[in-house]
Amino acid sequence: MKNKEIIGLALGSGGFRGFAHLGVIQTLEKHGIPIHMVSGASIGSWVAAHYALHRDMIKMEKEITENPREKLPILFDLSWRGGFVNGDKFEKFLKKDLGSNDISQTPTPLFVVATDLASGEEVVFEKGKISSIVRASCAVPLVFKPVEYQKRLFVDGGLSNPVPCDILKKKGATLVIGVNLYHQNEFVNKKFTMTKVVLRSGRIALHNLANNSCKFADIVISPDLSEFVNSVKLKKYFDPETIEKIIQIGVRSTEKVIPKIKAALKKHEI
Repeated sequence: MKNKEIIGLALGSGGFRGFAHLGVIQTLEKHGIPIHMVSGASIGSWVAAHYALHRDMIKMEKEITENPREKLPILFDLSWRGGFVNGDKFEKFLKKDLGSNDISQTPTPLFVVATDLASGEEVVFEKGKISSIVRASCAVPLVFKPVEYQKRLFVDGGLSNPVPCDILKKKGATLVIGVNLYHQNEFVNKKFTMTKVVLRSGRIALHNLANNSCKFADIVISPDLSEFVNSVKLKKYFDPETIEKIIQIGVRSTEKVIPKIKAALKKHEI
C-alpha cells in the first residue's frame, strides 16, 4: 500500500532567468516525477500557466525560440505612463499561447501571484482570465505598465512572493519543490557605479525575499544563472542559443536534486 504524495511545483520570478524553468520541468518528467499542482510569480507564472494547460515544455521552447525577430516587438510596445512597455502586445502573445481559458479550468491546478500596487498586498489568483492574470504577474515595475484587472492595479508577483511555495502547502501539497532563480553568485562583482548600486540593491531585496519564500519548500532547486545577469540584453531575450543554455542550466540543477526528491517520495511508501 502507498500513501499518495501530492507534489507541488513553485516557479519563481526572475525575468529572462525563467527559461530555466523549462529545463526543470523537462527533467522532472524525464525521471517520472509527477506535478500535481503548480504556482508561479512573474516569468514563473507564464511557464506555470503553459504547463498547467499544455503539459508540454518542448512546445513552449519551440514557440519561444521560433522567429525571434517577430517576438522582439513585444518588448518595444512603448508607453510613457507607468512603464516603458505598454504590455498589450505581450498579452496578445500570451493569448496565442494560453488562449482565453480561465485559471480554474486548467487540467493541472494553477495558482498565480500578482501584487496589488495600491495596497502592496500579495493576491493569489485561482480563477479569472489566464492571459490577463499572467500579464499582471509579469508586470515588472518601470519596465511594464501596471495592469488594471478587476478594478485593481497589479504589478509583478515577485515583489510580494517570488517563489510561491506557501500557497501550494495551503492547497494540500505534501511535497513542495521550489525553483529559486536568484542565486548567491550574482553578488560576486564588487565594483559599483551609482547605477550598479541601485540594480544591486534591487537584486539583494529580491534575493532575500525569495530565500524567505523558499522556507516553505521541502526541496529547493537553485539554477546558477549569474553569468547571464549582466550580459543578456533585450535583443537576446528570444535568442535560441541563449535560451538553450539557460534551459540546460535548469536541467543540470534539477538533476542534482533528483536523488533527494526520490528519497522523499520513498519515505511515503508503505
